[in-house]
Amino acid sequence: MRSAERRAVFWWWSDLWGVPLGITVAAVALKKIGYDASNVSVGWCWVNLDAEDRLLWMLLTGKLWEILAYVTLPVLYILIKKHINRAHAALSEYRPILSRAPAFPPRTSIADKKLILIPVIFIILRIWSTVRFILTLCNSPAVQNSVLVVLHGIGNTFQGGANCIMFVLCTRVVRTRLFSSVCCCHYDELDWPLRRSNSHCQRPEPHKDKDVPGPERTKPPLSGT
Repeated sequence: MRSAERRAVFWWWSDLWGVPLGITVAAVALKKIGYDASNVSVGWCWVNLDAEDRLLWMLLTGKLWEILAYVTLPVLYILIKKHINRAHAALSEYRPILSRAPAFPPRTSIADKKLILIPVIFIILRIWSTVRFILTLCNSPAVQNSVLVVLHGIGNTFQGGANCIMFVLCTRVVRTRLFSSVCCCHYDELDWPLRRSNSHCQRPEPHKDKDVPGPERTKPPLSGT
């Protein structure tokens, strides 16, 4: 890795960890964290509803970044998809055989579907938190609706599970490998390097030398009578 790439990775991780850490430390030091009756967070304390500047700290500690993600994620994935399509079109000019008659569905189509599903799943899971946040600001009693509370609790904690389902269980090679290791079964549709190693481990047939006589050629001569 070059020095410029290392610096970029350093500043990237510094922003990812430094900004949330700084906001959290400031909120705790200024005593803005407290009981929120699970109106905006489910199952844990967050910004105290009795604080005078609670709206500012609710935005800084999550809601601002959540609302920005609703806009930036679709835009970023649209730009990535356009870049992939341009690269695929450029490669198809140099590979006309592969682009004319593919034997199997192209892997790029599967990747495109997952690329579209990432922001969609994120919005579906996180939208309930934003809805309850708006209802809290409006002092609406609907914020304690049991359905919204359950959807909010599932959405805030199931992002990792959704990624596991999409990238592990919905990927054929990984899914087959996982099921074969759990169930101790062997699937013929999976072509892993173990097959090649097994083929190399077969014992070679003994080399037959034409100059060495076999047992039938070394019979003792019959004695004359």
